[in-house]
Amino acid sequence: MSSTFDIASEEPSRSVAARPEPEGFWAAYKRSLKPLEVEEPIDVWIHRPLAYLLAKALMPTPVSPNAVTVISILFGIAGGIALLSSFPHHMLVGGLCIFASAVFDCADGQLARMRGTSSLLGRMLDGSADLIVSVVAVGGGTYVVWSKFNDTPWMGALALLLCVLTAVTGSFHTGMYDHYKNVFLRLTNAKYQEAEDYETALARFRERQDAPLFVRLAWYPYLFYVKSQEDYSRRFDPYTSASFSRFPAFDEERARIYRRHAEAPMRLFRAAFGFGSLVFGIALFCALDLLEWYMLVRLVLQNAVFYGYLRPLQRRASREAFREMGFSLSPPVHAT
Repeated sequence: MSSTFDIASEEPSRSVAARPEPEGFWAAYKRSLKPLEVEEPIDVWIHRPLAYLLAKALMPTPVSPNAVTVISILFGIAGGIALLSSFPHHMLVGGLCIFASAVFDCADGQLARMRGTSSLLGRMLDGSADLIVSVVAVGGGTYVVWSKFNDTPWMGALALLLCVLTAVTGSFHTGMYDHYKNVFLRLTNAKYQEAEDYETALARFRERQDAPLFVRLAWYPYLFYVKSQEDYSRRFDPYTSASFSRFPAFDEERARIYRRHAEAPMRLFRAAFGFGSLVFGIALFCALDLLEWYMLVRLVLQNAVFYGYLRPLQRRASREAFREMGFSLSPPVHAT
């Protein structure tokens, strides 16, 4: 038997795994996001790159995404306290804390997706965090604006009324963006099906009575948020549904149809009406101590776009998309 060693014939028989090419920063960052069709630009370009660095640093640690959510809440509360205080540069500190809260709010989901540990519990905590931080930030901001005009009682009362209207309508903006983001993902992406309606969330809450006290308490703002979102969505758009259990299963053809009709309103929703845009605006204008101007822009300009253009655009998209899909989600309702 010949013992000749032929390198040319021997080399191909080796089963050596090729080393993967190092993944670039932006490629790895993009994988930590939800589909860009629903991501807010302010998040993609400002909050989430910083959140990705934070999540990457936390990857080898035992810190959980839910712990990151709690830190986001604490930063938001600290920001609200700073706005209510009077120490030097308290507005700048408040703005920076609110901005940090937004970064941590993005980091929890990115860390969960990077680890492959996304869960309905995490979504519940994240929803509660958004509500708590927005209430604290907007409440602190309202106090700041009111205090600037309160030397004249009628001006103080008017400022307070306008701030309350801004806060209420702003909650409709972010709630409807979150709703249609979930609808869009459910109908166009087989991977993201975790959105839940109020009945589903309530059933999960009743099953989790053995959960720790902190988790049980976190359910209440989440349930309030989901119920409020569901109630308002019925008035906002009678041609879709807030009951996700009634939606058809993912299908490529339905995805193509819905995307074609709904991508235009979704572009506008994510550009200016999401939670990230709201919080970034509050943080920036707090730092500049010009919060009353931000409130005024949201009250007048954004509401004009939201109710005058975006709502009819979204209603038309829902009506035509579901009609073309041959799927009816709601009985005929008079559009108010």
